Amino acid sequence: MASKQRIAFVANTSWSIYKFRLYLIERLLQKGFSVSVLAPRDAYTDKFEQLPGLHYIELQHLRAKTLSPFNNLLLYRELLRHYRQIRPSLVFHYTIKPNLFGSMAARQAHIPAVSVVTGLGYTFTGGGWLRAAVKFLYRRVLRSNAEVWFLNEDDRRIFTGQRLVAAGKTFLLPGEGVDPADFFPAPYEPGKKEITYLLIGRLIQHKGIEEFVQAAALLQQKGLAVNCQLLGFFDEKNPVAIPRRKIEEWSGRHIISYLGHTDSVAPFIEKADCIVLPSYREGMPLSLLEGASMCKALIAADTAGCRSVIEDGANGFLCRVKDGADLADKMSAFYHLSDEAKKQMGIEGRNRVLRQYTRDIVTGIYLDKIKILRSAG
Repeated sequence: MASKQRIAFVANTSWSIYKFRLYLIERLLQKGFSVSVLAPRDAYTDKFEQLPGLHYIELQHLRAKTLSPFNNLLLYRELLRHYRQIRPSLVFHYTIKPNLFGSMAARQAHIPAVSVVTGLGYTFTGGGWLRAAVKFLYRRVLRSNAEVWFLNEDDRRIFTGQRLVAAGKTFLLPGEGVDPADFFPAPYEPGKKEITYLLIGRLIQHKGIEEFVQAAALLQQKGLAVNCQLLGFFDEKNPVAIPRRKIEEWSGRHIISYLGHTDSVAPFIEKADCIVLPSYREGMPLSLLEGASMCKALIAADTAGCRSVIEDGANGFLCRVKDGADLADKMSAFYHLSDEAKKQMGIEGRNRVLRQYTRDIVTGIYLDKIKILRSAG
């Protein structure tokens, strides 16, 4: 089963492989690589499991929400066993547990590894012993990696500033990649009587859902003709999940419209005028990139990840973090722009995506890095 052309991807969900990296895996398969995907089985596994050349391995012990040291030990042993069996030339880890315990296993198996820090979740950004433990482990395990990748400069600065990883090991990846052909420029409709704002994301507090609802209510109180929409799934096991009853209450009061969940967001983006994401922190928000690719203006919090995508006043607006009133001000500012100014914001966003964030750009980076790093270690 060993192969000089085998690359492994390890993630905490099959969903994230399907959503963010399936195009990359398909490109690697086309290039003659043999690819292993290690992830827990979920509703998205069968969407890629049968790809010719792809070897899917179900992870039994990768449980993102558990804090059990015993379970983490089982995960480490499980990954080590698989790495010794498949002998990849290079392994990519995504999110905290693969980054930590996958890196340990790769070091033990003498396999070069890349940790991709897709964002600093509540486990890392919160306080207390858990944050301290995660930082301690990062400091110990990342030194053995070939490289550590970040999706925004803020996160990289935190890791290097706190000496969790040496600056020379780091690399900045421009997001997960957008296909500008799938997310094509939407026809612009001048003179609209109602402006539609769309927030796409998991229904958790840290996406700024409550601030979005507060802003929507403020705009309605001002008598502005707005339609504020939510598109995303209920992450009910998440400790910061927005309860379903709250969404139903807001919808019942006609503050927002809840659109449900879909894997095909482009038709919803097409009908919107502005994509909003008042998130507390992001790695590199795909919803903003997809919206920009479709020539939609953006409004997001001035925080890590979001500020990388938006040039304030050019392709959208930045608002203060956790400030629904300031978000309402920025949404009102967009509302009162001329048709030509709204259109120009969308054009600026599309051009920004084409310059920096396309799937072809990201794939090219992976191919170049694989060529360099697979012989490392």
